[in-house]
Amino acid sequence: MKRRIVAVLCAALVPAAAIAQPAARGEALTLKAALQLALANNRQVQSAKLQIEKAEAELEVARIRRLPKFETEAQASQLLTPVGFSFPRGAFGEFPGTGPIPAADTTVDVPLQPTFYLQSQVSQPLSQLVRINLGIKSAETSREIERARMQAQQLAVADQVKRLYFAILQSESALNALEEGIALYRELDRTLQVRVLQQVALRSDSLDVQYQLAQAELSRTVRRNAIATQKEQLNQVLGRDIRTPFHVEAVSEIALTDIDLEAAHTRALASRPDVREAQLTLKQAELDRRLSRAERIPEISLAASYSSYFNMSVMPRNLATAGVKVSWEPFDWGRKSREVAVKTHVVEQARLNVRDVEDRTALELSSRFRTLSEKRAQLAVARASQTAAREKLRVKTNQFAVQAVLLPDVLQQRASLADADDACQQAILAFWVAKADFEKAIGEEVIP
Repeated sequence: MKRRIVAVLCAALVPAAAIAQPAARGEALTLKAALQLALANNRQVQSAKLQIEKAEAELEVARIRRLPKFETEAQASQLLTPVGFSFPRGAFGEFPGTGPIPAADTTVDVPLQPTFYLQSQVSQPLSQLVRINLGIKSAETSREIERARMQAQQLAVADQVKRLYFAILQSESALNALEEGIALYRELDRTLQVRVLQQVALRSDSLDVQYQLAQAELSRTVRRNAIATQKEQLNQVLGRDIRTPFHVEAVSEIALTDIDLEAAHTRALASRPDVREAQLTLKQAELDRRLSRAERIPEISLAASYSSYFNMSVMPRNLATAGVKVSWEPFDWGRKSREVAVKTHVVEQARLNVRDVEDRTALELSSRFRTLSEKRAQLAVARASQTAAREKLRVKTNQFAVQAVLLPDVLQQRASLADADDACQQAILAFWVAKADFEKAIGEEVIP
């Protein structure tokens, strides 16, 4: 009988991971591999990359505007009514020896037939280069804004990956604790059934243990379903089939190093994508204001044109010109001044937004730092509790060996140790989540 009890105790002390192993666990997915997959395949990150390519194309369009502009116009038409040109006698003067030209009143009729008109022009902007160069700088700023937004999207996706990864680890840790609890209740149920038959225990106690066992098995089912859902969500963030099987790897121990909050504030203001985006938006607003002011500059271009007329006997067949083309709006009823005033308001709003984003960054970083400190303290408490529970189990086991305590006492203490182990793991993972949030608040690189 004593050997049987010792065997039961040893079975209860076997870790839950050895009790039930899934048949197909899939690939081993580390946190670093998950982040790399997400940054390569996540659809939101890919969309942000396409936005950068779009901004690059718009920048090339802005640069091309500095080159000469070629225009061609062609027109085909048919006269609906006769057209005639009348030239009176001597309309072009009288000359010695030839007399008046024309010698008599002359009418030139244009026949009702299709006519064609073709004009080509090439112009090189000169004064417009001021506005064009400002537009190029504005397009470059837009590209940098899109890059900052992509970095922000990468940080958001990385944070989402870390949270889901740690959530899976937390759920699996809780599942392990449930497995150990189920093993405890099963052994207690067997022990109590024997004692009920021996009439040394009440049947109500056995029924209560069976109820607790059913509750634990229900919790295990709920936890397994939660893990399956979390894995599907992580697969979706990674940009792959949500049914791809995998299992996560445990995170390494945490180096509890001191963090300089002032240095972290400086790094955040230098590397946070939202701060950089606000600064670039201010720069773009200032460029837009300069563009509005440049609207007052007259448009001066070098232009050369060539025209051809077909089936129009009155007009010259070919006509080529070259010169300077000027376009200017000297009076605009104050429209341009008002446009500059509007742009000035936009600049002031952008400047206020920069200050607001910098302040919100400092507030968020301080809050994340305090949360990180709290999670570090909770981790120390959880480890102390784990050490105490392990020592109590050792004492109970030694007492059971000399028959100083009963088996249920040892099993109960084993369950307490499982809870302490789970709480410690939860504290470690909670610290990792807080650390990930702190790194996101700084704007750190997303790949560890």
